[in-house]
Amino acid sequence: MGAAARKIARETQPARPALRVVRGGKKRSAARSHAAASSLFRVVTVAVTILAVAGLARVTFAAQAAEASIDAWELRAQVKAERLAERALEADRSALAAPSRIEAVASQTLNMGRPTQVAYLQLPDSGSSEVVPDATDGVPAETGITGPDLVATLMELAADEAEVMLVGDVGRGSFR
Repeated sequence: MGAAARKIARETQPARPALRVVRGGKKRSAARSHAAASSLFRVVTVAVTILAVAGLARVTFAAQAAEASIDAWELRAQVKAERLAERALEADRSALAAPSRIEAVASQTLNMGRPTQVAYLQLPDSGSSEVVPDATDGVPAETGITGPDLVATLMELAADEAEVMLVGDVGRGSFR
């Protein structure tokens, strides 16, 4: 019975549209954004590190400057104190070396007074070794003291008197 006849014909396939391959769009953009974020993070980290080092250097230099300023003020104060001490010592030295003070110490502690008579010695020339008696001499001719011995004796007496006036009898005892 028929069935109707069919026509077998070759059918042509429709033309293929132009296609292109697209690889996972989301995955690719995520990888790109991850790389961009990573490089941005590195840049920001380097910038923050540079700023931190610069800030640390600034604080260090400021602290050193403050410390140097404090040291300078302390040195100025020490110099001022030393100058005041120097002035006080200079005033004490001039007061102690005053002839009026030396005379007062000599008269009070050593029972010394002004001489009533002043005698001068005339020393012979260096070629002569004997003392020529003189009427104004304070040394009698019969003592037999020659010129160099007399000068040495007088210098020793003067040094002893000066030492007594400056140090006192108690101070002299500890040196001998």
